[in-house]
Amino acid sequence: MVNLLNNMTFTLLKKKLFTTSVILFASSALMAQTPCENGFAGIYPCENMDLLAHMTNAEIGGGDNTNDIWGWVSPVTNKEYAIVGCSNGTAFVDISNPTAPVYLGLLPAHTTNSLWRDMETFKDFVFVGSEAGGHGLQVMNLLQLDNVVNAPVTFQEDAHYGQFGNSHTINIDPVSGLLVVMGSNTFSGGLHIIDINDPLNPVLAGGFAEDGYTHDGYVMTYDGPDADYQGHIIVVACNADAVTLVDITNPLDCQLIDTYTYPQTGYVHQGWFSKDHRYFMLDDELDEMDFAIGTRTHIFDFNDLDNMVYMGFHQTNNTSIDHNLYVLDQFVYESNYRSGVRVFDAIRVSDGELYPIGHFDLVPANDLPQFSGTWSNYPFLPSGVNIATSMYDGFFITRPTMVNISQKEFTVCGLNEVTFTVDINADLQFPLTFAIDGLPGSTINSITATGPGTYTVTVGNLTIVTAGVYNARLQLNTTFGEAYEFPLTFDVSPSAPSVPSVLYPDPNAIDQVLDAAGPVLIDWIESPNAYSYTVQIASDNAFNTIIDESTVSTDEYQMTLDLPLGTYYIRVRSNNTCGNSAWSSTDQIQVVVVGVSELSAAQFKAYPNPGNDLLTIESSQELSGKITLTDASGRIILSQQAYGKKLQINTASIATGVYTLKYGEVVMPWVKE
Repeated sequence: MVNLLNNMTFTLLKKKLFTTSVILFASSALMAQTPCENGFAGIYPCENMDLLAHMTNAEIGGGDNTNDIWGWVSPVTNKEYAIVGCSNGTAFVDISNPTAPVYLGLLPAHTTNSLWRDMETFKDFVFVGSEAGGHGLQVMNLLQLDNVVNAPVTFQEDAHYGQFGNSHTINIDPVSGLLVVMGSNTFSGGLHIIDINDPLNPVLAGGFAEDGYTHDGYVMTYDGPDADYQGHIIVVACNADAVTLVDITNPLDCQLIDTYTYPQTGYVHQGWFSKDHRYFMLDDELDEMDFAIGTRTHIFDFNDLDNMVYMGFHQTNNTSIDHNLYVLDQFVYESNYRSGVRVFDAIRVSDGELYPIGHFDLVPANDLPQFSGTWSNYPFLPSGVNIATSMYDGFFITRPTMVNISQKEFTVCGLNEVTFTVDINADLQFPLTFAIDGLPGSTINSITATGPGTYTVTVGNLTIVTAGVYNARLQLNTTFGEAYEFPLTFDVSPSAPSVPSVLYPDPNAIDQVLDAAGPVLIDWIESPNAYSYTVQIASDNAFNTIIDESTVSTDEYQMTLDLPLGTYYIRVRSNNTCGNSAWSSTDQIQVVVVGVSELSAAQFKAYPNPGNDLLTIESSQELSGKITLTDASGRIILSQQAYGKKLQINTASIATGVYTLKYGEVVMPWVKE
């Protein structure tokens, strides 16, 4: 939203409109799932977007309004969370069950309440800025959301950065770990750049003031088509009267790349890159009001960053103001204040074209160009839900249904093919042919979609696909070379894995001797198709008393148990998603104290010396350790476990020379003739 605190006329107008919005659309009930049917989901106009849930402002902490919204997925539990900006702080909602969201609590504003708040995440932390004076940047660890009991709770910030006061927006580059603050009271309202690689210790990295106030922006480690800037950190700055490109690779010496002002500029507000990082789509917050036009989305070609090209705009018949937009693969999700979340097909953005294919209108009364309604949305959660704020009516969880795939995760155990359906509800760029990518060796049945409908897909030839987990893509290819892509996961294994063979320490020995004084490495022959192995150690041959059971991903296990002296038993099983193998044969292991520190050389004999093909070891005491032969360089030539009082070692394969024989603390020369 444009910050118009210095323009009393606009400020008073917005307050009047906001009051009207509260009267017309205040709601207090949590709404159950409501499908979009015949153009409506309950009272809300819609197309190809179902309503899953709605929570009012009162139900998420009682703020006067909502503003920005973001999402986060726990790496521990895989739960999805909504992070909702409110006037009084930041609300956190568990949406892992999107039809029954749970409000967890509020991170209060650092200073005072504010209409404006902006949040983004990095390394499982959320960073929060606000237009409230003295607010600075709040930092909170999000992992605590997994462990909330007795919700709602009041959260505390884990760190605070105070080298600016107010700010309008923030944006984070996850590659470089740079956070860019925009519209603050520093650097003339331009780019205030912070290094957040240590999230709890944000550090000022630099800034850029040469082009004045920046309202919002997009920062990234560049991987687009312009080879001159590959690997550079760039910012697309929306500077109210122009689009400006800045290279901030060296934050202490930022460089202006290019700037552009397009015709009928109202207020250059915010934008997002296409998936190939060539095209940039942008919303202008005031052109609808200033020029009495329909909602416009402006399009730029950034193939050459030094010479950005304005391609024009997509304009609808709707009169609402566009605010924040985001791009997920080939679709644009645009929050337009009083006409809700609008979804556009951007697959032909290279031709300067966008096609409306879905929407969910959070303000049913009208689509007037007024500053109330849908502030922002977030389409990037793995579940595919879209979360959006409505300033005076809380936040909504919707599910886009432009393309529905009946199954996206497959566990393939000895099958040659799997089948699923694809429902195409939107008017995409037909005709479309189907393909599968990222699953080497597989095939797909021949399909051509000529319009909306349900299509059955068969992925075959899976028995020749190498076992493993594949992040594949279903592709719906257009006739002009682009493709709609949808992620699929295949966990492929021909069958349950085979039984492993234990090797430690000698594949020809039955009774093994382990050293009670230190760790022991147990290994085995790798089993085809195994994803993991389970190792069991027991004190009885029937494995009724399990001392240790561990699952590992490699074909070895470092045993560090402090076992009492005695006899134990070990076995191994291989596992994959198809099931488990039988247990391996049981190895008996004996834990003893290894070492011969009390054994003198006089009590230990090795003969003949010089010797030839057979070396005999004799001792007056039981042998219970390793005997080794090393050459002149110290390299171990032979290592063998000793048992009893007499041992014979075959030395036929050892070359002639002088060697050192070691057993515990006994060291003696031995010559091979």
